[in-house]
Amino acid sequence: MLRRLIVMTFGFVIAAGVGAVFLVVSALFDPATREAGLAPLIAGLFAIVDEALNDGDPEQAFAALSFVVWAVIVATCAAPLAVAALVGEAAGAQSVVWYSGVSGLLAGASPWIARAAKGLERAQQINAAESRLALLFFLTGALTGAIYWLIAVPAKRQAPDQGGARSF
Repeated sequence: MLRRLIVMTFGFVIAAGVGAVFLVVSALFDPATREAGLAPLIAGLFAIVDEALNDGDPEQAFAALSFVVWAVIVATCAAPLAVAALVGEAAGAQSVVWYSGVSGLLAGASPWIARAAKGLERAQQINAAESRLALLFFLTGALTGAIYWLIAVPAKRQAPDQGGARSF
């Protein structure tokens, strides 16, 4: 059991890390997402520099900007993968379709899930930039799920049979 928890944790950390790198790199290479996602990020960086030049507290601005980046990475890489992994492990799922598909769907839907949780009016609307970001989030989630599956599920299949019990 301890071995399984270690493998699951290792798979989760590696998959979420690769997903975060993929999200940043793919957002930089796609012109539409670069404009939609990086324009606020660049504006935030300029706000930090402006705050530092005006003798304000640049640490607060930097903390707010890093919180936004952290929230996006958690919402697209870690949280969907955690749900897919926990439900998949509890149900005994061994299919890449489960881990990759559920993680990708939850990551792609994360902007609408957040809006619906806050009760915003635009929870059911979408524009072209949002659909492009949703596709990027879906691909990121699908990648994290597939990497988790590659690391954690084969180890589950190779686990030794304990006392005649059926191994899932």
